[in-house]
Amino acid sequence: MDVSSIPILAMLRSRMTYLSERQRVVAENVANTSTPGYRPRDLAPFRFKASSAQPGSASRTSSEVPTALEVTHPAHQRPEGPEASAAARGFRAERRPDAVTTLDGNQVSLEDQMLRMADSRMNYEAAISFYQKSVTMIRTAARSPAR
Repeated sequence: MDVSSIPILAMLRSRMTYLSERQRVVAENVANTSTPGYRPRDLAPFRFKASSAQPGSASRTSSEVPTALEVTHPAHQRPEGPEASAAARGFRAERRPDAVTTLDGNQVSLEDQMLRMADSRMNYEAAISFYQKSVTMIRTAARSPAR
């Protein structure tokens, strides 16, 4: 049996991918703290229901799972940039202004970004822990009984 076909592990992997992408988006916001007119972005909230839906299933809605751009012809250009990398992973980055706007129009609040970063890190560590515990349980169940 392939471990990747176990639903709980697939959902946890999807959650960890989402959290990695969110960490990248938050780091991009921090890097643009002094860019005039920059508005911070964040990913739409992760939904286990959407991540567990099979491609083409009726339970998947457009509000739950964003669609990525497809290249349907060899002459088409591949999408580039931060939005393209998030879309390629199946996540949608959206504008989320922080509580502060400076005189130059920048809306990034380092405090808010650090809270988002800490939240992502804690959730990632929890997902890793659940993943490791699940794999340990599977190994224990697959072991032959001691005599």
